[in-house]
Amino acid sequence: MATGIGYLPFALTIPILPGYVTDRLHGGPAEVGAVITGYALTSLLSRPVSGVLMNRLGARSLTIGGAVLTTLATVCYPLAGSIAELIGLRLLVGVGMGVMLAATGVWPVQLVAEDRQSWALGLGGTVNYLAIGVGAPLGTLIDHLAGTATAFVIAGLVALLVIPIALYVPEVRFSPKSERAGIEQGRALLGTVLPSVALVFTAFGFAAVSSFAVAKFNALGVAGGAAVVTAYSLTVVLLRIAGTWIRWEATRPVVLAGLFLVEALGVALIGVSHGLGVGVIGGVLTGVGMWQIYPVLGLFVVRSVSERQRATALSTFGACFTVGLAAGSGSLGLVAEAAGYPVMFFVCAGFVGLGLLVAVGAARVARIG
Repeated sequence: MATGIGYLPFALTIPILPGYVTDRLHGGPAEVGAVITGYALTSLLSRPVSGVLMNRLGARSLTIGGAVLTTLATVCYPLAGSIAELIGLRLLVGVGMGVMLAATGVWPVQLVAEDRQSWALGLGGTVNYLAIGVGAPLGTLIDHLAGTATAFVIAGLVALLVIPIALYVPEVRFSPKSERAGIEQGRALLGTVLPSVALVFTAFGFAAVSSFAVAKFNALGVAGGAAVVTAYSLTVVLLRIAGTWIRWEATRPVVLAGLFLVEALGVALIGVSHGLGVGVIGGVLTGVGMWQIYPVLGLFVVRSVSERQRATALSTFGACFTVGLAAGSGSLGLVAEAAGYPVMFFVCAGFVGLGLLVAVGAARVARIG
């Protein structure tokens, strides 16, 4: 829950910031892009650092500190007199969210039993999907009813709701004496790097669906392309909720490879589709693949490192989804511009295939299943 609430300040302001930049600060499309993505750089860089600090300060302290910084920066949006100042505030939001989400991403894994760690990893992503789904329309409504400045203030104050949760939930701290025996440094490094690289490639699928599915159907003159994105998101959310009762993990290399193939097939179907029916089926298949890929790759990281290394390793792993999303959106956009959307989706499917090869290697290193 804390992860979802911590993501709401970002989700609430997504639909508001573009208009604020163009109308209030007289910026253009490039400035809108810089403001919207400005938080990503500092969020990405702060996550691995947060993992290191977590062993010293604890997840509770980082969660509270990140929430406070996110609040302070977000409520100051209306005070920004220039695009540069607003970008500066977005960079601070990135630090706050990066610290907070790194802590709330690791914390549940520390609390649950080993056979529920994959579920805990997937749950964090699920609440983020829900936060975006609820936050974007809610932010638009608040902006319409109360004005942009009030919407920014409310979005910032929402982050403070994380603090009571952080104070209530018990915290697990590991001392150096609690290190598991038999964890080789080489295996720990490989067990973090391989799943992280595989996650970068699988995030290309998310980038393709979220960034280009609507544009692809608009280019065909077909309205309602957002249904593909909705089909993808709902599939992931519903399957992960079902995972609360169905204890199944795709840890075997063959099964995990099958999920990558399903994701690649879904992306390719969106590319060849000329109508919403096939496109929605592609979105569902992409969601079926990504449903288990993220938590299982995260589980490989958990199983490959010691308890003291877990916070740093998982924080780095989580940051790689942002890397894949940014790299995917940028590179796939260039492909689409040069060769068209169908080719772009096929190229994306190829990147997912590369992720399959890396993920199988990660599964063998983790030696699960």
